[in-house]
Parts: sequence; C-alpha cells; structure tokens
Amino acid sequence: MLELNTLELRRGHRQLVTDLSLQLPQGQWLGLLGANGCGKTSLLKSIAGLWPLSRGRVCFAGASLAEMAPLARAELVSILVQHNQPSGGLTVEQTVALGASPARGCERAALEQVLLECELLAMRQRPLDSLSGGQVQRTMIAQALLQDTPLLLLDEPANHLDVYHLYTTLARIRQRSMSVVASFHDMNLAAQWCDRLLLLGEGRVLAHGTPEQVLTPSLLRQAFRVDTEIHTGTDGQRQVRILGAAR
Repeated sequence: MLELNTLELRRGHRQLVTDLSLQLPQGQWLGLLGANGCGKTSLLKSIAGLWPLSRGRVCFAGASLAEMAPLARAELVSILVQHNQPSGGLTVEQTVALGASPARGCERAALEQVLLECELLAMRQRPLDSLSGGQVQRTMIAQALLQDTPLLLLDEPANHLDVYHLYTTLARIRQRSMSVVASFHDMNLAAQWCDRLLLLGEGRVLAHGTPEQVLTPSLLRQAFRVDTEIHTGTDGQRQVRILGAAR
C-alpha cells in the first residue's frame, strides 16, 4: 500500500500541495488532475524520492521511501517522466535494458517480454533518436516495466501515443496488478482507468475520491476555469464534455 502522510510540497516560494494524506491499496490506480503548473509532475517526483518534500512522509509497504538507499527504493518504485531526450547512440533494446533491476540484472526472458508487450521487437536495433515521439514513449514505458516494481509512477503516459498504443499499453500495465499513480490531461481517460482521482489547484488538494466524486462541474470549473457537462455512459463511466471557458 502507498501512503502519503501530511505532504507539503513547495517550489521556491510557491505552494503546490499542502496537508495531503491518502492511502492507495495495492493494485489500484490514482489519477492526478489539474491545470498546467499545479504540481502534478512535482508530486510524482517527490513520491519517487527525486525531489524533496517540504514536510510529510511517503511510505510503501510500511517503509519510508525517502529513508531508503536508492537501490532499495528502485526495487519498489519506477517512474516515467516527461521530456526524455533520446540518448545518443543507444538502440531501443539498450534503452529498455537500462530499466533492469541492479539487484537482479537484465534477464533475457523479461527483456523479451516487455519488448513484445510494448510492440518494440521489430525496432529493437533502431537508434532511439531515429524514432517518432510515440515510439520513444513506448520505449520508455517498456524501460519502466522492465524494472518490475510494485509501484509505477507515470507522468502523462498518453503523451505522443496514438489511440491503439495508448489503450493496449494501459491494458498491459493493468494486467500486471501494479499500484499506479499517473498524471493526465484527459479527464475522461483518467476516469476510465483510475480507481481514484486527485484534483490539484490553488496550491492545495481541491478534491480526492472516486471519479464520480471528483468530476463535478463546480470542481472542474474551479480547477480548469471551464464549464462542463457530466454524463454517465452506458458502461457506467463518468464522461466530461467541455462547453467552453467559464463565464
């Protein structure tokens, strides 16, 4: 279980998150929503131990991630961040292999499996800098999956992916029964895949709960400054329709 205990997050003099506490049971997905600059990426990096918290603790399976050695933490949590720049000269296969656990090493069977799952076998020997943005994104997701951790953090996993690869990739991650914390721009995508949503804005948590609890016209107006209509689809999923800028 992932536990966030009274987190406070600042960047310089700017308050991003204050007094955030929640628990995410193993295997559930938490979606982060909010306008650009609200702190979604900063929160993901702080959970991963890449950026310091102003206050609070992040625990997984009862242990504080910040107090772990980096190699021990890498056994529990992997992260996909935005703006990965292709590394000069590395192939797709070499890039994916960098995700292997230092403790376990790169097992050939596991490497072949993630290349297959992310549909990268045909391009495994291509230089990373020759790929499209979507192909690079799939490569970096494969790298994170090869790390094979119980907690996966995804910063805009939909970035650059076409519809087919987006849905097949998320479905394969779901099959692994990992706990996932992911940031989204697409509210409907977040509602479809996430058990719970966290809505950030104004330097604080605006809402935390199920998609039905978080995706309301008043909360979305507060967070995004847009007017919306909310519908429930035939499959029971919450669906948001943007009407335009808030009047």
